[in-house]
Amino acid sequence: MQHSWHLRDFVFAAFMTIGMILAVFIVGPFAPPGLQLLAWAPLGGIFLTLGMARLQRRGSVALMILPLALLLGLISPIITLYLAATVLITEGAMFFISNYRNKRHRLLGNVLFFSSANLGGLLLGAYLIRGARSAPFVQFVTQPLVLLLLTVAAGLAGGIGWWLGELAVQQLRKAGKMDVDD
Repeated sequence: MQHSWHLRDFVFAAFMTIGMILAVFIVGPFAPPGLQLLAWAPLGGIFLTLGMARLQRRGSVALMILPLALLLGLISPIITLYLAATVLITEGAMFFISNYRNKRHRLLGNVLFFSSANLGGLLLGAYLIRGARSAPFVQFVTQPLVLLLLTVAAGLAGGIGWWLGELAVQQLRKAGKMDVDD
């Protein structure tokens, strides 16, 4: 039987969300347009993995990402829908698989999250950006092979973030600060 969410779960999820946001601000200025998520995934994946490892249940990704999506809705409802769709894909798959209690499931959660975020972001960006200057970009990223390669690259980048996150989890376990399964 799973326990209900407690205040400490919400606080921890909020701190992981803040970590992901800070990682965006650190990496974002250095990444070319259209490739920001690929550059951000290894750092964002650390916080996503830590959140999954600590919270351990289905809904952990939603608890970290949906509040951010709602806040960003004040800027653009499209961003909210995009993040909500990414969470829905990740949590939908995890609903049928299990929870985030072990490394393999956290790896799958990371890969699903970043792959779906990249694919959705590229398609959304390509179809929302209009104008002559953006036409070459749109034509490039909407090619099926390019979409596939960038989506796989995002999954791999999320995998790197998972690996770095698991190293942090291992250190926290050794220090007695995190109780997780292998």
